[in-house]
Amino acid sequence: MKNKLVYKHIGKVLIVFSILLLIPILISLLFRESIVPFIIPLSISLLIGMLLDSLDVKNKTLYARDGFIIVALSWIIISILGSLPFMIDLHISFPDALFESVSGFTTTGATIFSDVEKLSKSILFWRSFTHFIGGMGVLTFVMAVIPLSRDDKSMHVLKAEMPGPSVAKLVPGIKKTLFYLYAIYLVLTISEIILLLIGGLDFFNSMLIAMSTAGTGGFAYLNSSLATFSLFNKYVVALFMFLFGINFNIYFLVVVMKEIKVALRSEELKTYILLYLSSIIFLLINTYSKFSSFSDALSSSVFHISSFMTSTGFSIGDVNIYPTSCRVVILALMLISACAGSTCGGFKISRLVICYKKIKRDLLKIIHPNSVHIITFEGKKVEEETVNSTCTFLFLYVFLIIVIMVLIGFEGFGLETTINAVFTTFANVGLCFNISNFAAFSSFSKIVLSIGMLLGRLEIFPLIVLMTSLRK
Repeated sequence: MKNKLVYKHIGKVLIVFSILLLIPILISLLFRESIVPFIIPLSISLLIGMLLDSLDVKNKTLYARDGFIIVALSWIIISILGSLPFMIDLHISFPDALFESVSGFTTTGATIFSDVEKLSKSILFWRSFTHFIGGMGVLTFVMAVIPLSRDDKSMHVLKAEMPGPSVAKLVPGIKKTLFYLYAIYLVLTISEIILLLIGGLDFFNSMLIAMSTAGTGGFAYLNSSLATFSLFNKYVVALFMFLFGINFNIYFLVVVMKEIKVALRSEELKTYILLYLSSIIFLLINTYSKFSSFSDALSSSVFHISSFMTSTGFSIGDVNIYPTSCRVVILALMLISACAGSTCGGFKISRLVICYKKIKRDLLKIIHPNSVHIITFEGKKVEEETVNSTCTFLFLYVFLIIVIMVLIGFEGFGLETTINAVFTTFANVGLCFNISNFAAFSSFSKIVLSIGMLLGRLEIFPLIVLMTSLRK
């Protein structure tokens, strides 16, 4: 990592991050709480950011490898700085605070707290705000505010952070593209806040839930998550969890380009809706007898499929009542998740479709060796490089899950608990069976699971590139 431009870009990220910390400071002042937990990380972030940004850079060429390193280092540094408010305000250990911080920024929603209702208003806000920041991506936000490169070479940074097989500019200029995407992100969030207000929540709590939903995170301000919410508000949150699971390119096509027919022809969107609806029906059929009314069974099925499939992690009841068949389906949905280009974690539907088509093509080649079969996605030919990288990602995805499961296995919690813990963190879901919080896990496991959350949210490659760079 001899390229000073990498450090300069990280400096810009830290400066913007220090500005964002002003918001929880205002919340602290509003509720007459201490601002020290946020002043300290703000000062550290601003100081380091200004020092790095002041570096004299002669070589302003940004390569793809540099983009991965910028993304990986920025997320790690911000996660560490984001843990300071928890350590200062709650006097908890660094592994606990780091776990909570990483869970927030990666929009996982897993927590070490057994009683979130005892937390201060500013800390509750900070937890949901980390979801909101991490939802669209830390670097994506910075690039929307400050172009990291004048010649759009910062596209390498965008590709390294945004989920899915590929990222393309929707309009000329990255900054303009990101402006539109963030405008859509904010409009959806504000819309949810308004509907929750109509449903009877106060503004502060509506804002917390909307920010957590926007990032598909799952941090709530009640120990019961959303179980005590009105039926109207449960459906509101379920709706927006589903909406934030859609590729934001679809919204761009509809809102900005007015290409509604093109958007509705999206192969990924159709697969997402089909998988979503079929999962709800499957869950409803297998669980309706466990509820007092069909209405309760329906709301539970819709809400929890929305939560699991979009890697959000909110809950409105005891998910441990589900039979084994439903648990298997839910665990599969957790790993697959929703669309690329959304705020969700997981493997992504786009990759699933490409893998399916590759398997189908390979089988057809065995049956008809001389035949030629081209893999297409969204009406376009998928390059072999993309197909191969998708298969590589699948291998690494499964391999890393197994490695983390082996490491967590030393805790001695049992196979089901170990699988649940690893799946829910690596897939950035937060909600799982038989685990209400991660307080009982050792510091070692919390660090390992934190790394797993980062690997899952950054889609593996940035952290691998960073580790290989550190060895040189």
